[in-house]
Amino acid sequence: MPPALRRAVLALLPLAACVAPAPEAARQAAVRNRAPAELAARLPPDAAGFQRGQALPLARGEAGREVAYATRGRIAAGATVELYRPEGGPVPEGPDSPAAAEAFEQLLRDALRPQPHRRLRESARLVLPAAGPPALRCAETEGSYGREPVQGLLCAGGIGGGLLRLRVTMPERHALAADPRAFATAIVAALRGP
Repeated sequence: MPPALRRAVLALLPLAACVAPAPEAARQAAVRNRAPAELAARLPPDAAGFQRGQALPLARGEAGREVAYATRGRIAAGATVELYRPEGGPVPEGPDSPAAAEAFEQLLRDALRPQPHRRLRESARLVLPAAGPPALRCAETEGSYGREPVQGLLCAGGIGGGLLRLRVTMPERHALAADPRAFATAIVAALRGP
C-alpha cells in the first residue's frame, strides 16, 4: 500500500469507531437519558411488598413524575418515588454528583424541619444498593407523627440522566411489615434494568 494511502486510512480509523457505537454502549447511553415519564413507566407494580399506586405530576412544579407506593394491611407503610430532571443537563448516575448531593440534602432538610404534627431525626446514613454500583445516598429516620412513633428512609441519587428522590415512612411498632432498604433497592433495579 502506498504510504499516502496508508496515512489516509489510518487517519480515518478513529472516525470509523464513532460511526456505530457498540450495542452495549448505545444501550447505556439510552438508559442515561430517559425522560422522567419513561422512567416512571418502568416502576414495578410490586416492590419488596409495596404496591404501586397512582403516578402524578410533581407538586413542586418540576418536570417529572411522582409515584405512590404502600404496603397492604390495616397498618401500612407508605412510600413516594419522585423522578425529575433538574435544569442544567443530564445528571451522572449515582449519589455523588453535585445535583444528587443537593437533592439529598434538600430532602433531608425538608423532612427534619420540625412541624407541629411531625418530629423526625436522622439515625443513620448509608448508600444503596449494598451490592453493585451505588445509586442512592440515604438517611434512616425516626421520630413521631403526632403520638405515633415512626421510622423511615430518605434517599436521592442520579438515575437515567435525572434525579430520583425516595421516601418511606412506617409506624415503628410495625416495622417488620416492610423493608425500606429492600424497597429502595428494588426501585433502583427496575430503573436500571434493560
